[in-house]
Amino acid sequence: MSKLSTSATIAAAGLATSLITAFAVTLVDRLIGLNLFTLSIWVVIPAGAGMCGFAAASGYYLAAKWLHQRPTKVLLVQMVIIAALTQFLIYWFEYQTLVVDGVAVPSVLSFSQYLDITLTSSHLRIGRAGQADAGEVGSFGYWLAVFQFIGFLVGGVIVYVTLQNQPTCHECNKYLREATKKADSFADIDAFAPYYDHVYSFPVDSEEFRAHVGREFSAGKAQQGTINLTTTIYECPKCFDQQVRERVQVFNGRDWKDVNELARFVKMPSGVDVRTAFNA
Repeated sequence: MSKLSTSATIAAAGLATSLITAFAVTLVDRLIGLNLFTLSIWVVIPAGAGMCGFAAASGYYLAAKWLHQRPTKVLLVQMVIIAALTQFLIYWFEYQTLVVDGVAVPSVLSFSQYLDITLTSSHLRIGRAGQADAGEVGSFGYWLAVFQFIGFLVGGVIVYVTLQNQPTCHECNKYLREATKKADSFADIDAFAPYYDHVYSFPVDSEEFRAHVGREFSAGKAQQGTINLTTTIYECPKCFDQQVRERVQVFNGRDWKDVNELARFVKMPSGVDVRTAFNA
């Protein structure tokens, strides 16, 4: 498949999930009276629009992963354009399906009139479960629509950034697939350091390496200072070269915190399979 047709396929997938999202938002609104797109936190944080943007952009993610196409600036521009189209479609679908007292709204109002009334006469509801009615939003409704568009974009950008951060084989330009994963835990830094500092002290195709990384470590119940090490082996679906990603987390007594300074992503020599070493 050529790069042009690949890009077109990814754009079509994004458009499809955007259409599905717009239809789903309208359907939920009509069935239970809940507009997911307009849900917000503290009035101006468009949480619902962000979730809708994420859902709408899921087609880009799935198609890009399937076709092994890295995200480009062109894709980002496409996402912005389709985000605007999706917000328009949400308004349009709601307009076309709205019936008041048995009268179809499109038969008595133009779309622009409906949009103006909808944006300016909707009511702000605040407090738990939105019990308190703060009154009509007036012209501020247009600003809320802008905030919702930004929230929609943020949801899409999250998908875009996620695609950018996916591990890839640069030689084959393919997304890597997860081959295996190993989880270890250490009581403290004194137990962790002797293992972690010497993982690559041996050739990765040697018995010494296999003996070192094949051990299992379990600290039992997490306490303050407990360290988790997650080792993931990724493999290129074309050349089968492997890369090892190690993620380190420390328990602070309440939560697990990533220690980004210790995270590493190491490419294995071509032809070397380390899966069995970590799973020994």
